[in-house]
Amino acid sequence: MSTYSSRSAVTTAGKCPRIVCCTPANDNWQQLPVLLSEKPRQWYFCNDQPGGLLEKLVRRPNLALIRASWQAIQQVKRQRADLLVTSHPTATFWCAIFAVLQNIRIDHIALSFYLSQLPHGMRYVLAQWAYSTVTKLIVHSKAERQFYSEYFGIPSARFEMQHWGNVLPDARPIAPLQPGEYVCAISERPQDYQTLMAAIARLPHVRLVIVVPRGRMITTRLAANVVVMTGLSVANRMNILRHSRFLLLPSHAYNPCDHQTLVAAMRLGKAFVAPDTPNVSDYAFHNANALLYQPSNPESLAQAIDTLWQDVIKCEILGANGQEFATAFCSDASTRHYFQQLLIRRGL
Repeated sequence: MSTYSSRSAVTTAGKCPRIVCCTPANDNWQQLPVLLSEKPRQWYFCNDQPGGLLEKLVRRPNLALIRASWQAIQQVKRQRADLLVTSHPTATFWCAIFAVLQNIRIDHIALSFYLSQLPHGMRYVLAQWAYSTVTKLIVHSKAERQFYSEYFGIPSARFEMQHWGNVLPDARPIAPLQPGEYVCAISERPQDYQTLMAAIARLPHVRLVIVVPRGRMITTRLAANVVVMTGLSVANRMNILRHSRFLLLPSHAYNPCDHQTLVAAMRLGKAFVAPDTPNVSDYAFHNANALLYQPSNPESLAQAIDTLWQDVIKCEILGANGQEFATAFCSDASTRHYFQQLLIRRGL
């Protein structure tokens, strides 16, 4: 079997770098050729836009993304690419597998690496094998870097931490979906709702709006001052966040933080309340842009919520500080700059 290796290829003077990207169809990384146009590069994109009835009907497993991964590796070989970029853990997995099976060695960067469910058993063996071939895995916190390194037995030097940054979604509609004053808890990831419910029950004067993904249930008994909304669009979630007093992010100490929602809150100038755990330590700074509470401690959480609810000026100051931090480290511009430097470090 013939072997192609981008790592042993001789760089030709004046050769335009060739970069293959495998991303979900709705991924903002597909804007890179326009945003990074100051240096000539050839870009080749493969995405999971369903290409037939079977791919439209079968989404688990994501046949379209598996097919896109196969096409990406074919492009790597056909174009003799210098770099492979994936921005979804499933694409990272399958691209790595297909590359190994075809004896193709390619400099591979996995952006926004995050696993919503950890693999076990034979899935773990395959995942460990696949991810260990990736050159660089970009995560959004130091806690994730340490965790994934230890879990998969991959050297920590393979992981690189970059603050989450992306285009802030529009809030639609413009008018508030929820009337009156409230705080919100929004997350696509599991949260410590047991501690949150115990805390909010002590604060009957504080109205809480919880937004959860479709199909997810909150098994803890709800207090009278709690409203639960499910299955909202991204624009509707941003509406709830924009019109709230501040954000609650009661993440479990052992789960990665929902960086997307947290950064969106800061970019909107919202203060937030979060547990004092390593998974938020790269974004949350007590009495600077947030109030931190003792994990799994309802009394500590209730005190933090009530403090921000009663002190409007403090809430606004923390929100302004968070917005300044997010502008510097968590904007789409900072993400573009980081990726540009990543390419320059590779001579591309």
